[in-house]
Amino acid sequence: MASGGAVTSGVSSGLGPGPGGLRVWWIAAGALLVAFGLALGFTVGGPKGVLYTDDLAQFGAALTAVLGTGWAAWRSTGRVRAAWSSVAAGAGLWASGQGVWCYYELIAHHATPFPSLADAGYLLFPVGAALGLWLLPTIHGHGSRGRWVLDGGIIVSSLVAVSWATSLGAVAQAGGDSRFAFAVSLAYPVGDILILSMAILALCRPQVERRELVLLSLAMVAMAIADSAFVYLNATGAYATGSLSDIGWVAAFLLLAIAGANAASRPFPAVKSAPEVAPDRPAASTMLPYLPLLCAAVILFGRRVQGHDLDAVEFVSVSVAFAMVLARQYLTVRDNRALLGVVAAREEQLHLQAFHDQLTGLANRALFINRAEHALDLHRRDLRPVSVLFCDLDDFKTVNDTLGHAAGDELLIRVAERLRGALRPGDTLARLGGDEFAVLLEDGDEPALVGARLVQALHDPFTLEDRVLTVRASVGLTQLLPEEQTPTVDDLLTQADIAMYAAKRAGKGQLACYDATMPRTSADDLSLRENLIEAIRYHRIQVAYQPIVEVGTGAIVGLEALARWTNSGDAVPPTRFIPIAQRAGMLGELTDHMLEQACSQLSAWSAQVGHDQLQVAVNVPPSAITDRMFPGTIAALLDRHRIDPAQLVLEITEEALLEDLPLAREITRLLHEIGVRLSLDDFGTGYSSLLHLQTVHLDSVKIDRDFTSKIDTDPTAERLLDGILVLAGHLGLNVIAEGIERQTQADVLQRLGCRLAQGYLYAPPAGQRQISDLLANTVRSPSQRQVNFGSSPARSTNWAATDMNSSQDMV
Repeated sequence: MASGGAVTSGVSSGLGPGPGGLRVWWIAAGALLVAFGLALGFTVGGPKGVLYTDDLAQFGAALTAVLGTGWAAWRSTGRVRAAWSSVAAGAGLWASGQGVWCYYELIAHHATPFPSLADAGYLLFPVGAALGLWLLPTIHGHGSRGRWVLDGGIIVSSLVAVSWATSLGAVAQAGGDSRFAFAVSLAYPVGDILILSMAILALCRPQVERRELVLLSLAMVAMAIADSAFVYLNATGAYATGSLSDIGWVAAFLLLAIAGANAASRPFPAVKSAPEVAPDRPAASTMLPYLPLLCAAVILFGRRVQGHDLDAVEFVSVSVAFAMVLARQYLTVRDNRALLGVVAAREEQLHLQAFHDQLTGLANRALFINRAEHALDLHRRDLRPVSVLFCDLDDFKTVNDTLGHAAGDELLIRVAERLRGALRPGDTLARLGGDEFAVLLEDGDEPALVGARLVQALHDPFTLEDRVLTVRASVGLTQLLPEEQTPTVDDLLTQADIAMYAAKRAGKGQLACYDATMPRTSADDLSLRENLIEAIRYHRIQVAYQPIVEVGTGAIVGLEALARWTNSGDAVPPTRFIPIAQRAGMLGELTDHMLEQACSQLSAWSAQVGHDQLQVAVNVPPSAITDRMFPGTIAALLDRHRIDPAQLVLEITEEALLEDLPLAREITRLLHEIGVRLSLDDFGTGYSSLLHLQTVHLDSVKIDRDFTSKIDTDPTAERLLDGILVLAGHLGLNVIAEGIERQTQADVLQRLGCRLAQGYLYAPPAGQRQISDLLANTVRSPSQRQVNFGSSPARSTNWAATDMNSSQDMV
């Protein structure tokens, strides 16, 4: 005689044994249940034996449930503890009711009166179980409240129809000895409807842990079946202690005990609160609200076949359930339409982000190349003329250095507006990066006149922060006539770039048209670009490593990874191929290759020399520091090669912070949280360095060789270096001096307290084999790991992988 309840805290699936020896709980519970069923079925010990076995088994099962759920409450916190406490209290009340029942039958030796105090304990159990289910933390989706209400209505009305057809109707027809007795009889099936509804609703919602929820829901089903059988048999005068229906109560409380033990076996403390993001849940859980309705339909159809017509209660409850199903479908369709609108808006936003510059709103490099390729297709097919203009602001870095990056960004926005005003609506204006702009002309407008308008558009000064600034642009133009052979987009950009550099050499602030006789400081792009692109794509760029050492001991504590490329047997210096890679839009792939090679080799070296604090520095381009996906890429790389995040140092330059300083702060913060080290390269070459040291998560700075080259011959250079070291010490940053080639320079570094350096004095860049031999002989042993390039005096550095910004380091 009981009702049942369940509660849980969670979402994983499966009913296998949990941690802490739960398999023993399952085996013991199964064995007890089988033994109990056999005892009842074969009337072991006669009527008196069955009486004692049945009553005491129910009492013991309830006490076991109290212990299991109480243990779960003790091991939990917050709302989860309150939920398990409610279930434990409900099980305890049921056990007290069963104790009263046992007193009447086993001690007083007469039938338990109905109603009695035992019924009070039994009927309070659904209250504790329902409250526990309500208290369980769940993850509610936005806009889902209406659906949960309708789901509850569908479940409740369907269960009313089922209960009325199986037990509740018989109770109502039988009446009772008194109104109170009749009310108590009705309370049993009503309580079962309550806890079954709560359990099914809980299963429909995302939970923190799902295994316990499934167990408790099964307990509620077993309890409801036993209750329904008891109420029906009692109403018809056929119930007697020892009925096989009593197995349901014992099974319910044993499942309840296992659920509590499963929750308690989790590492202490148990789940504190529901996560903000809903975890995955079985798709079938969305269909659970319809399961009671299906059961009601099957039962009522079976009764109809047997000649029983629907009565008013059955008709109304089923009609309400179907009406709520229709309402829920309406809400689902409405929400789906709203979701499709949100998805469409997000797709449009992502498209804008993917193909437009976030600062100026202009087309970005990807969109520009796409439109240029389309224009070249039209030239190839219809002989349409195509022209490209490449614009580069003259001395733009000075603006950032003197007024700051916010003013620089504002200036870029104003420049973009003026350039757009000098063009027609059909012309494509794109910002390629930094202070570089490009224009695509696809029809018969005179391109030289357009270029002149672009130059003229910037003649009037700009007013920024109450300061008047005069900004000029050097513009390079290349024209593709109808009769000419169709080139590639890279060819057009390279030619326009060459013309732009020609304009700069001619005095800046003017237009230059490309011709094949122009001197090519970077004109070899045409012959090198395709080979370089192929080398990057097929991972033919090699990696050299230059040691970073302790000045006093010469011990190697880190390495700087440097890109090397040989084209047709000739070594191409980084000063040539890095800018070509940048203009070709290949810096991202080149960086990925260098990071992969450096981390792979670092993992091998760490195992070889037993030095898990050996660090390798990799230079990353400015675009990476404004890429929201970059921290995730780094985290995956570290995990794949199984290296300590602190062993990887990412070297950035101030240029990386120019385009979007707030976003750069966010990306560097995420990288810092991952555990990688960040270092500022070429420190001291810009006026904004001190600001960056305060606003960006850095671990070290590298002193540019321009500062270290004269420290042993120029007292001013020595004093300046001493000031930098003092500043870095106050900021908790390590300092690496690069370009050390003479012993006298090293002596000055040691005297000033600069502990880390690199340069040809110690070792030139070398390949993997040479560095492996060098590490085996000179790397610090694990017991001596006290100096590296991190955020404290024990860790920090900055090095370069493909030194895309400090090309001297690449040589």
